[in-house]
Amino acid sequence: MKEGKNAADLPNDLLCAVHAERLAQLHTLLSAAAFLSALVLGISLHYHKIVRNQYYGYPDEWFPSVSATIGDWYPERNVFHLLIALTSGPRFLLMLLTFLAHRLQRPTSSLPSTLAVAAVLRTLLCGGWVYVTSSDHADAHDACMVLYIVSNLPYMTLQVLLTPNTPAARRAKSARRLLGTSFFATLVPLVYFYLRHKSHRIAGAYSIYGLFEWTLIVLDIGFDSVSILDFAAPTAAGSEGVADPGTGVELAVRAASAETTASESNGVYLSPADPTAEAQEPGAVVKALRRLDMASRGVRGWAAEVYLAFLFWTNLTAIGPMIFYSSVWAMGLSGDEVALFCIISPVILSLPIPFLSSFLLNSPTFGDLGLLVGVASRYLEGEGAERLRAAAFGVGLAAIARVASWWEVRKDPARLEGRALVFLLGLVFSVLIKFANYSLNPLWPFMRSSPNLKEENGGWNGVGLAVGVWAWCEVALRRRRGRKAVVLATAPTNGAGHHWLAGIASTIGFGSLFFLLHYLCTDSGTTIAWSWNGYPSTGPFAFPHGASTIAALSAGILVASTPRYVAIARSPVAFAAASAFAAALYAFDSWPSFLGGCLLGICAVSLFPSFLSSILAASTSSPGIPFALAFFYYAVLELASTWTVAYAFVPAGWLLRERTDVVLGWTMAGVGIGLLPLRRLAASQASSPTPTRSRRTSYLHITLLFISLASVFSIIHHRSFFQPGVPYHAEERLFTAGIWTVHFGLDGYMWESSRRMAQFFKEAEVDVIAMLETDDHRVVGGNRDITQYIAHSLNMPYVDIGPGPQKNTWGAALISKFPILRSSHHLLPSPNGELAPAIYATLDVYGTEVDVVVAHNGQEEDPLDRELQSKELGRLMRESWPKPTVFLGYLVTTPHAERPAPYKLVVDDGKMLDISPKDLDRWCQYILYRGLHRIGYARLSRGSNPSVTDSEAQLGKFVVPLPRANKSSYTRSAEAAKAAFAMQQEGRNATSTEDEDEEQKEEKALRIPPIPLEDYVSHLHASPAPLDTDSTVWTPERYMPPSLRFPAQFYEGNAGGHRYIVLTGEKGGEGPNYMMDPEEKEWRRLWEIDELERLASTGECGVQ
Repeated sequence: MKEGKNAADLPNDLLCAVHAERLAQLHTLLSAAAFLSALVLGISLHYHKIVRNQYYGYPDEWFPSVSATIGDWYPERNVFHLLIALTSGPRFLLMLLTFLAHRLQRPTSSLPSTLAVAAVLRTLLCGGWVYVTSSDHADAHDACMVLYIVSNLPYMTLQVLLTPNTPAARRAKSARRLLGTSFFATLVPLVYFYLRHKSHRIAGAYSIYGLFEWTLIVLDIGFDSVSILDFAAPTAAGSEGVADPGTGVELAVRAASAETTASESNGVYLSPADPTAEAQEPGAVVKALRRLDMASRGVRGWAAEVYLAFLFWTNLTAIGPMIFYSSVWAMGLSGDEVALFCIISPVILSLPIPFLSSFLLNSPTFGDLGLLVGVASRYLEGEGAERLRAAAFGVGLAAIARVASWWEVRKDPARLEGRALVFLLGLVFSVLIKFANYSLNPLWPFMRSSPNLKEENGGWNGVGLAVGVWAWCEVALRRRRGRKAVVLATAPTNGAGHHWLAGIASTIGFGSLFFLLHYLCTDSGTTIAWSWNGYPSTGPFAFPHGASTIAALSAGILVASTPRYVAIARSPVAFAAASAFAAALYAFDSWPSFLGGCLLGICAVSLFPSFLSSILAASTSSPGIPFALAFFYYAVLELASTWTVAYAFVPAGWLLRERTDVVLGWTMAGVGIGLLPLRRLAASQASSPTPTRSRRTSYLHITLLFISLASVFSIIHHRSFFQPGVPYHAEERLFTAGIWTVHFGLDGYMWESSRRMAQFFKEAEVDVIAMLETDDHRVVGGNRDITQYIAHSLNMPYVDIGPGPQKNTWGAALISKFPILRSSHHLLPSPNGELAPAIYATLDVYGTEVDVVVAHNGQEEDPLDRELQSKELGRLMRESWPKPTVFLGYLVTTPHAERPAPYKLVVDDGKMLDISPKDLDRWCQYILYRGLHRIGYARLSRGSNPSVTDSEAQLGKFVVPLPRANKSSYTRSAEAAKAAFAMQQEGRNATSTEDEDEEQKEEKALRIPPIPLEDYVSHLHASPAPLDTDSTVWTPERYMPPSLRFPAQFYEGNAGGHRYIVLTGEKGGEGPNYMMDPEEKEWRRLWEIDELERLASTGECGVQ
């Protein structure tokens, strides 16, 4: 062996020379090709076979493990074994060259020999699990794989230790640290999901285990590929990525001769490559790729930073709904509320733990792993508690990373401003994604994608996680490059001469501004919800006017990036204007309110870089305490915003209940306090030279242009939503109305449920949808609108989202296929509890105006509230008498309960009819009606496991009578039947008929709709419930066409992923009435009327 020879000194009998870099490249190529070819062939040829395991198959399992891919089927197994065999040659040669190179660097150390032994053992164990597959001998395969993973610990550790700490070897050492750490970090979720599969037998767990198993393969190959950097040939100017040991190493082979000396008798040379030899001209493809790499380097870095900022806002906005879910379903404090304070984690940076605090402060890349943890938490199963804790942990780490990254560039104003703008771009990008995806962020931990339609809710977590890994690696590999420039930058010393009062003001200001951004600027429809006041309306609507919100936030970023505009934004006049905009948002409706919200968004976004510089200036030796206090202040404001609609069980809820004005004023006051220290900061920054901004500015403008175009394309893509809705059974003048209390759109296992609800409403053919507890336009709701997907997917363009968030209710919504002519919002009296919302809307239903009332009474804990609210509802409906009306509401009472319970206050005082008076198994939700033909009624179960909500859905089918039909189309027999029907109803409902005067009796008879004749004969009577239902009430409907019945799947158990229980409605085929000729039909119709009259006179059956 020789090292240090020039080409001229090489012996004449040289046979060949192979550069060690080429061996490393060949090894990487062959190993990657082996696994990739097996995966591609396996998925292409035997997908269903390789995803199947001992418990489940497709679609429960959807991704194969490594073992099943490489060892079970022809031809992937054979191709894989061939390529692995070819890999062994370069692998052993690289092990030899690595040993020699390290031995020459450390001739007295035993570490190179230890590394060589570990490498050989690792290779043999690799051959064990590669060539002995799990189908050959499972125990041997598993043993070799476990030992192989264990052997990676000394192997990777020694590789890192033996890589020199020199500038030339910096890239190799950093790459090995990154890949090695990632390898062993991946073992944690790998083991977890293996146990979930093996011990708990959870469907899908093995597929996730397979993903992490393949991740280990990628990281392992990547770690070995770093040898390319070790043996890379030097360039003329030197290469930053070349490692010292074995620089430019070649493997030379020559013919042995008699003159060969003993030291050279092996015929192998370890010598540097010839520096005088002409470098081979790279091909056109290589040149093009290099030019592309150089040209895109800045763009890739910018995109990666923006994407990580987007992930931060994604994770942060997910924490509130996940915490609130626990409280709502528990109807009390669950203990998970403490996760709200995960964001005060930067306090760790100031703890007296030197290694930990310094490591986190100097390694923001490590903290950025929390972003990936938050997205990956979607893969945790269970009822959501584990996902919440993982996401909270991720947000805590990510908050530390954000603070550390800002602290890292605190002495470079240009770079600090750049990172602040990137952070804001992440915010705007998250708003854009939600605008294009029905107000839902597809990377939230409660979103998921699944082959099972029951579980699919529009998540893109896998794609988002993959892009996040790329962005994290991109930032991690580039972050060190700028650190030297940051240290050498000159800027005023932070904290020098900074009064402690200014520090407090900066902390309060930053916390208040951060909350304001989260409160109003994390969804394009939030300020629109604040401004909404019902129909008739010319807007603004969440779609398409949400694009205006995105434009306003983008304008705020442009202001923040322009120094002369920043000075204006910091001025007292600008703050006074911002306060006026906040007041307009709160006090006005429609466009004035929305315009105030947009202008307030511009002001808030434009101030963020200045407030960030201010709080960093208040930090002396560490940013931990100032940022922890600022985030604590933000968390307190978040709690205050939730207290404005506090349930009765919330401690001290009365303090801020119904006081959104106080919270908004409190926030704006905090922003004003934060402006006070900016004058001194502006003076210090004025003395600094203005930095060059050409490239960063161009990236910024291009990104904002992309965001603007994307919002326009989203509007074009969803344009079909603006087409008029088509009722399901217009030819029969039939409509179905439904009521459902949806608990803010998270189901029993904390998954977003808009798609499941839309599927249900589609299957039930609901034309008018009333939903309660829908106001998610607040921090604890994720600032989202759960009506958007339902309305878009079902082509129901008429949506009234009810009283806005500033009205301090939990929300009510009305979605209709029929035009909403007029609607008004009402805050029902609530002297004790939270405010109860109501919507009073007038719909154009087949040319007839029909009033629809949607309401949510207060809880059982406040009987006075429920009494006053019920009286107000009764008054509203009584005053519109005798207009056709449907009430869809939440009353919290037993049927027929005496006053002051809500039932009679709404039914009798409101001059309404109960859709099913004999259904005594009701408590919360009720459907009432008048002036319509009641065709059917159903109470449906709350869905399959997990339940969409713990409240059932109720549906009512109604036919709208033709104008004046009750006077022009009835025969004398029909009139007699109507009178009999009225007498029967009167006898059943009246509490003291003897005391009623004639006017009251006439009024009661008018409230009762006529019996539908002609095509709508309905003979209802009592009969036993079928054995396969859980109903307590069963009144079959006869002689009705299929279009008037509930859909057939209601009677088929678990059709469509839901479990339905129909309490009324016919089970079976068409009635005999619709198999007769017209003459027989008329005879049958008259016979039915006579039969009804006979039954009514004998009291044998009540007709409903």
